[in-house]
Amino acid sequence: MSDVRFGLIGVGRHGARYASHLLGGDVPGGSLAAITRRDHRLGAEQAREWGVAYHEDALSLAADPAVDAVLVVSLSLFHPEGVEAAAGAGKPVLVEKPLARDLDGCDRIEAAVRRAGIPLMVAQTSRYEGVIAGLLEALPSIAPVREALFDLQTEDRTHVNGVFQERLNDDGVLLDSGVHYFDLIPRIIGPIREVWCERHFMRGTPIDDGYTALFRAAGGARAAIHTARWGGSRDERIRIAGEGGLLIASRTPHRLHRVAGRTCAPLPFPEVPGTLVPTLYDFLRVCRGESSPPIPLADGRAAVAVAEACRRSRGAWVALSG
Repeated sequence: MSDVRFGLIGVGRHGARYASHLLGGDVPGGSLAAITRRDHRLGAEQAREWGVAYHEDALSLAADPAVDAVLVVSLSLFHPEGVEAAAGAGKPVLVEKPLARDLDGCDRIEAAVRRAGIPLMVAQTSRYEGVIAGLLEALPSIAPVREALFDLQTEDRTHVNGVFQERLNDDGVLLDSGVHYFDLIPRIIGPIREVWCERHFMRGTPIDDGYTALFRAAGGARAAIHTARWGGSRDERIRIAGEGGLLIASRTPHRLHRVAGRTCAPLPFPEVPGTLVPTLYDFLRVCRGESSPPIPLADGRAAVAVAEACRRSRGAWVALSG
């Protein structure tokens, strides 16, 4: 397989970003062949504008002979049916984070992939962010790591003119953006043993718009996150403390520093203009059989398992199995 033709399930705000990169030629060897979305009128209009095929459901899109691989970028509630469609057609599939909204959905996805024997990659896109890559590379310089602290303020995209929109329900900040950090934390402090979490509903919506969570790792290190999502501003900061010093990172704007004693010095990190292009490039290699999925199903499931433990916590410590 040389040129890989993608079918895109879900063309909302985030799915449109995938489409833009593929249509713009940002991923050499990859192209957009077909799309589907639940709003058929808008989906058909987008397909005409982009010059691609439109399908009214995931099954017909995955079965299209002009589609070589499937991108599932729908709401997480619908990820299992998107993967099952790809599996039924025997085609590789990339699933946006979170892998599913809960572990039952993850298990459904795993069963479909196992039966079909298809490769699945999870789009935990923060792994491709330059400052995160630089942070992880610098960890040995402060080892052993004792704790990690995350202070995060992100924009709210679930309200229009101050009114909550059910169509924009993304299952809340714990699942929507939390899985980025639940994927990252074990790579910093080691496997998570137990979690404590208190979810916040500051704006009175049915989905959480903030949370405070604590994590204990099997090796004794710990982590803490405080997240808020309201208003239109973003500021995300990470501080990692180890016996050999501190690492301080900002994701808005991207900055990375190492503190040794009382001296703070900037550290280099890769300049990455966006995370979707390298994500798609890696998936392209998976589709061609050149590599196994760099972010496998098990990693996506592990992040959802942490989110589910946080939901169960309600202010009590919850142990993670396995």
